[in-house]
Amino acid sequence: MVNDKSTGSYYTPSILSEFLTKHIFAKHLGTGPLKILEPSCGDGSFVSALSNTRVLNNYKSVYIDLLEIDKTELGKSATIAHNIPNLGINITATPGDYLDYTGSGYTLIIGNPPYVNKKLLPSQQVEKCRNICRKSIPDFGEIKNIWPTFLLKSISELADNGVLCYVLPGEILQVNYTRKIREFLLNKFERIEIFSFNELIFPGIEQDVIAFIGVKKVANETDKGVSFYQVEKLTDLKIPGYVEKHSNVHRKNLNKWTNYILSDNELNNIDTVVKKLNLKSTKEYCDRIEVGIVTAANKFFIVEDNVVNEYKLKSLVKPLIQKGTQVQNSIRITRESFKKLKEKNKRVNFLHFKPKPENKQNKGIQKYIEKGVALKLHEQYKMKLRNYWYCVPTVWVSEGMFIKRSHLYPRVLINEAEAYVTDSFYRIMMKDQYSIKNFTFSFYNTLTFVLAELEGRYYGGGVLELIPTEFKRLKIPYNDKITNDQLNNLDKLFRDEKPLKEILEYSDSILLPTLTKEERKKLSSILKKLVERRLKVQKKNPKITYHSLPENSLSKLPA
Repeated sequence: MVNDKSTGSYYTPSILSEFLTKHIFAKHLGTGPLKILEPSCGDGSFVSALSNTRVLNNYKSVYIDLLEIDKTELGKSATIAHNIPNLGINITATPGDYLDYTGSGYTLIIGNPPYVNKKLLPSQQVEKCRNICRKSIPDFGEIKNIWPTFLLKSISELADNGVLCYVLPGEILQVNYTRKIREFLLNKFERIEIFSFNELIFPGIEQDVIAFIGVKKVANETDKGVSFYQVEKLTDLKIPGYVEKHSNVHRKNLNKWTNYILSDNELNNIDTVVKKLNLKSTKEYCDRIEVGIVTAANKFFIVEDNVVNEYKLKSLVKPLIQKGTQVQNSIRITRESFKKLKEKNKRVNFLHFKPKPENKQNKGIQKYIEKGVALKLHEQYKMKLRNYWYCVPTVWVSEGMFIKRSHLYPRVLINEAEAYVTDSFYRIMMKDQYSIKNFTFSFYNTLTFVLAELEGRYYGGGVLELIPTEFKRLKIPYNDKITNDQLNNLDKLFRDEKPLKEILEYSDSILLPTLTKEERKKLSSILKKLVERRLKVQKKNPKITYHSLPENSLSKLPA
């Protein structure tokens, strides 16, 4: 099995390819002639599945088209295909890029398209992707990866009664840039099945994936909609009748498809509580929520004390927090905690250059600027947009900040140290009638954490991310009567690394007093389910549960 990031080649485990193949032929394909396409066949995982499962035995007419850019891998797939025991089979193996291929009328398109970031694609291929995607979705937007192109192109080449089966990145379920793809899929397929996994399918990479099956036409009206299946471990797919025994949620319409993890009843419970409390969103309390400082070259602009001393840069230095891991176990960034970072010689010195020509700077600063020129920083795109390449724009200090990416739970912090922050944070300034103290305390409650899980997206390693618009939409039970003692108590619970269950029980008692014991219990259960799914905690260690973990314990989880 080959896993290669540069080519996007992450080959499908045989258990999965054989399960999907048997399921599709048993449930979604008729008895007529078959025309099958695998547009990036690799070394033949799905071709092997067609052979091993003997699903082609009863078909008198079968056409299989294999495409692969790697000729050696194509040869392996073609050899496997030619050994399928069916006299009526016709095989065509074509070396080349699927983006240049023209086909139509396929009964089944199946495979694992490459996952290649735009940065690794030549400009000519990016342009091809853009043109193909916009044929299906005219306002598609920016090309970020090659897999959506494979997906959309394949749909256009299906027969009217065709079936599509792809192994896709988990981001298709949740991120904003795939929203239009999700809408397109709902429009093109009468039935969609999604298999999500509680273990990483590709060894050695933290790429969360799902198996997608789209059926253009179904015989029964009751089969229409979207069904989800959450697979605990791959070997479970060998259980006879797995699909019938493990059907999760069947819905007609969805926004972020990650919501499938919850039942309709659980989603209704959340909506009921939000309406009962009549909550406002974070943006209604904040005057500004903006991304932190974008230096475009952190190693040059954010330095240790020894660099400051060597080049005599003290006049430029502003205190700065570069990443969330520098402020663990607290809801405050205090002057004392920042001082400790400096004592550990962390990179917390931001060089805020004056907006004047290089020859008007002092000699030490000139020497340091020359170092940047030697590194060709001045030639970078973002630097060219500045009046002086070394003058970073939009530099201001916020009252508080939200950490863009988190692990166990999302975090809002009070900026008592008056530190600057990078774009790993969103800077927060409150409206005059609201305080950062009350806002921060009010953020830490079970309901808001649930909403953050539903609004945000996650990656294979379990990182939760909210983009600015998602953070601005979060509802919070703002309490304008938080005392200093209450704030100090909450902060102490974090500093003492208490289990999150204990922390939330304390804050919920203050922020959600009108909820019944049963309503709080349901919210806690929902949060546990969402976070353990994201972190795949049960897979790593069945004895560890979400509520037993303080934030910094995540690094201690077994691999």
